[in-house]
Amino acid sequence: MDFMDRVSYHSLFGLFGVLSLVLLLLTLPALAEQRPENMDLNALKARATELQKRLNQNPSDGEALRSLGIVYYAAALKDSKAYTNRAILYLEQAYQKKPEDAEVLCCLGTTYTLLAKNTSDLSSITSNMNKGIGFMDKAVRMDPDNISVRMIRANNSKNLPKFLNRRSVAYEDFEHLASLFEKNPDISPLLKASVYQNLATLYKEDGDAAKAQRYEAMAATIKKEK
Repeated sequence: MDFMDRVSYHSLFGLFGVLSLVLLLLTLPALAEQRPENMDLNALKARATELQKRLNQNPSDGEALRSLGIVYYAAALKDSKAYTNRAILYLEQAYQKKPEDAEVLCCLGTTYTLLAKNTSDLSSITSNMNKGIGFMDKAVRMDPDNISVRMIRANNSKNLPKFLNRRSVAYEDFEHLASLFEKNPDISPLLKASVYQNLATLYKEDGDAAKAQRYEAMAATIKKEK
């Protein structure tokens, strides 16, 4: 995908500015306070220190490695310049250790799109973006009904620049999530409302008022019931 002919280097960074606002996992089903995505940066740093000590004591501890990668991933969403490289380092190792882990692979893919934002070399921007998108797509193929994986890719695709042609992927993921919710009444209301609101926003932006109003009403109903 050669998109550099269609946008300047400086405008690319402006378009990717939205990624810093994308806390992709805020509405996953398990909304426990100590999930990495719900922790502030200081808490994430403290957690990373604990996990690093655990990993130093037992380098074969795959769960500590995975957790450390996800903690740095959550930190990179808040401060991409400071934590993206560390997130990639540990997520790559965790994925090599357990290549069937679709969530780790999807987090890794998103982190590569953050790396593209922070890279100055134009060919590296293209390479990192393509790698990140490829990893996220592979993760969804591996586990298509994994809610975490779908949410990560959906939000990433929604917020990428339109010329990357990921808009249809965002629709696909959010619609798939909505269909999963119909089969599972135990899904978090906050997660449902988030997905419906995202669909309402997408349809409104793309001029489908009927579908936008439908999903807006569904989101509003859930919020009133809370």
